Amino acid sequence: MGGGAMATAQVVQEQRIVLCHVSWETYERLLADHENSSVPRFTYDRGALEIMSPLPRHERYKRAIESMMDAVAIELMVEVYGLGSTTFRRADLDRGFEADSCFYIQNEASVRGKDRIEPRTDPPPDLVVEIEITHPSIPKLPIYAQFGVLEVWRYDGERLEILVLEGSEYVARTHSRAIPAITAQAVADLLAEGDGLGNSAWLRRVRAWARDLGDEGETDA
Repeated sequence: MGGGAMATAQVVQEQRIVLCHVSWETYERLLADHENSSVPRFTYDRGALEIMSPLPRHERYKRAIESMMDAVAIELMVEVYGLGSTTFRRADLDRGFEADSCFYIQNEASVRGKDRIEPRTDPPPDLVVEIEITHPSIPKLPIYAQFGVLEVWRYDGERLEILVLEGSEYVARTHSRAIPAITAQAVADLLAEGDGLGNSAWLRRVRAWARDLGDEGETDA
């Protein structure tokens, strides 16, 4: 591949490869070559490129969280626009990412119906989800902070961490900022339940949980 030398290649984990000294032009060509593919996923940070191919367990948790957000949107009557692993890149920052999943909630109306998101002028996702069964080789939080992502969920297969942007740093919180009724512990508990249930039974459980959130909100009101 032209456009820049790739002097170093290091296999960091079974699913993750890091390339160093990758030019922005090469990164954009890779994105164009994989424009219609959900894998691999690319993270770019000022010349360092991580290429990640998720395992089935990783994708199971990603889809589970997306299903949870769909149920919450219906029961809490909140507009939630999921954009999956959409690519966000900015040449002026020399950075780009493809999260495991991302959602527009507070800013949903700003991007509704758009075929493409322009990160320099459109708002960033209100919520980004990262499944970290294996540890990422490129730190993602500084990239998300540069883009102005206000909330990040990180799940390692057991524990869910909700991180909220305050200034230029992320701070752990028990409750979501994007949807305050959601707690980190509740999401982690539901995901753990999903490991032992069939998909249909688990989805019924998720819908019941989301319905309870809606009922609690009406009671509080």
